[in-house]
Amino acid sequence: MTTTGAILAALASVALLLSGPGTRWGWWDFKVGLLLFAFAFLAGLLAMLISGVAWIRTRPNSTAAVATIAGALIVLLPLSQVAGARGKPRIHDISTDLADPPRFSAILAVRTNAANGVPDHIDEVTADLQRRGYPDLVTLDLPLPADAAFAKAVEAARAMDWEIVSTRPADGILEATDTTAWFGFHDDIVVRIRPAGEHSRVDVRSTSRVGLGDAGKNADRIHKYLQRLRT
Repeated sequence: MTTTGAILAALASVALLLSGPGTRWGWWDFKVGLLLFAFAFLAGLLAMLISGVAWIRTRPNSTAAVATIAGALIVLLPLSQVAGARGKPRIHDISTDLADPPRFSAILAVRTNAANGVPDHIDEVTADLQRRGYPDLVTLDLPLPADAAFAKAVEAARAMDWEIVSTRPADGILEATDTTAWFGFHDDIVVRIRPAGEHSRVDVRSTSRVGLGDAGKNADRIHKYLQRLRT
C-alpha cells in the first residue's frame, strides 16, 4: 500500500505541474490540460486515502506520511477551484451594459481562432443569467470628465497587468487582454467611456476565448477593475 500510494502521489504531482504550464506554453489543447488537472485530483485523492491507511497501520512510515500529505495538498487546489465556481452561472461573456454592450474592434484580429465569438449583442438567456448571478454589475458613474476618466481607465488597466491592445481616446475605447495565472487562458476586455455632463459613464465587458463557463473569472475581473476606478 505504501508503494502504491507513493506512485499515485508522484503521478498526481506530475499531472498537476504539467496541466497548467503545458497548456500555457502551447504543448497541448486546453482540454488536455483540464483532463490532466482532473486526473491529478483523482490520483491525489487515492494517494491520500491509500497512503493514509498505510500510515496509520505502519507508523512510523515516512514514505506513507509524505505521500498522504502530498495527496492532500494536490487535492486542495482543484477543490478550491470547484468551490470558487460553485453557484456561478455558466456564461463567459460579461458586461456592465447588457442592452448596449461595449464592442470589440482591434482585438478581433487576435480572436480569429477563438472557440467563443464576441457578438455585438448579448443574447437574452446570457443576459438573464448574468442579472441573476451578478446583479451588482452595472454601469459606473465616475465623477470625472471623459478625458480624465479615460486616463484613469488606462492607468487602472496597467495596474492590473492587462496587455493593452488598443486605446482610442477620441472614442473613449480601451481594449486589452488578461491572461489567467495557471492555465494561461486569454480573456479579452473592452472599456467604454461616455461623457455625462461633468461626469463619465464607464462600461466594461470581459469575455473568455474558450469555455462555456468562466467560473466567475470575468465578473470578478470587472468588479476589481471598477473598484480601482472608484478609488
